[in-house]
Amino acid sequence: MPFLPEHYTIKRNYSRVFQCSFLARFIGNNLIVTDICRDLASSDGSIKSANDYLFNYISKFRFPFPAFDNYNTAEQRVYPFCAILKYLIAQRELGIEAKLSLDDIFNYIIGNNCTGFEDIAFYKILVPVAYNYTDTERRQLREMVIFISQLSVLKVYNGFLYLDEISDSAKNEMLNNFLRPENRFAKADRMEEFLEMTSFSTQIIVPTFEVFTSDPSDIEFIEGNRKRVEHFRVERSGLLRKYYKQANPHPVCCACGTDMSKRYPWTDYMLDIHHLLPLSSTVAISSSGTSLADIVGLCPSCHRAVHMYYRKWLKANEQADFKSKQEAHDVFIQATKEIA
Repeated sequence: MPFLPEHYTIKRNYSRVFQCSFLARFIGNNLIVTDICRDLASSDGSIKSANDYLFNYISKFRFPFPAFDNYNTAEQRVYPFCAILKYLIAQRELGIEAKLSLDDIFNYIIGNNCTGFEDIAFYKILVPVAYNYTDTERRQLREMVIFISQLSVLKVYNGFLYLDEISDSAKNEMLNNFLRPENRFAKADRMEEFLEMTSFSTQIIVPTFEVFTSDPSDIEFIEGNRKRVEHFRVERSGLLRKYYKQANPHPVCCACGTDMSKRYPWTDYMLDIHHLLPLSSTVAISSSGTSLADIVGLCPSCHRAVHMYYRKWLKANEQADFKSKQEAHDVFIQATKEIA
């Protein structure tokens, strides 16, 4: 992938990507991997999903960051993702649509010197402050927003970062377990500090947000698999349903072809959201925002039946997961062809 400016070396660019992702750091020409990287590469590691990774990431990532030239342990620490999520939660508690544009983040969070340590009450009373950002700052902030939007509770759409519909218990779990900035004494040596930030000196905390379902086939399909739990969080997203409805105003089932508005004329939009890759915990982000490429609308009966088909197919093929996105897509098409 290209980086700007063009005169930067491959090593220089990927070194920062690896470090900002908490994966690895170069020492000379040797790439030294972190505890987090080893866990991600392990089949029995603690980190099973994007949620596990990112929720444990946001309370650790801060400025000043040891990968950057201006690293200085004497400077005020800023935990940008903690601040952004706390602001979105504050909006939700005020009854306001929980969303932020890049300009909003500059004017409300960066302009007010938010650090992420503040409580929700602080974010409820913030007023915008004019902040004159550079093109580089805007590009970097956009990249950060796209990165963090892979959390199941966040979506990017029409230039805004949204907090999805979440329960009070999920909100409280976020505040109590994941939005408390790591507050320890920083090491002056960059390498020592980076390895400390990315170590397992503190235990990985696994999110336990509820999956709202009363459908027996859902329970059967999940079967204790945390990746499948993540999948159901995607399918229960109120925002994804809203986006899909805007892009597909006519409620036609993508499996059986039934026009639900004709079958049930008293209903508004009787379609469920189905994620074609059930063991994926995230939704893709394109240049225009959240991608609907892997999302289809199904009538409730077909939705349940497709999940039952997935479960039957995986069991028959002695697989815990689909091996690829293409395989999952092919099995979905196969299921729709077998509908009588």
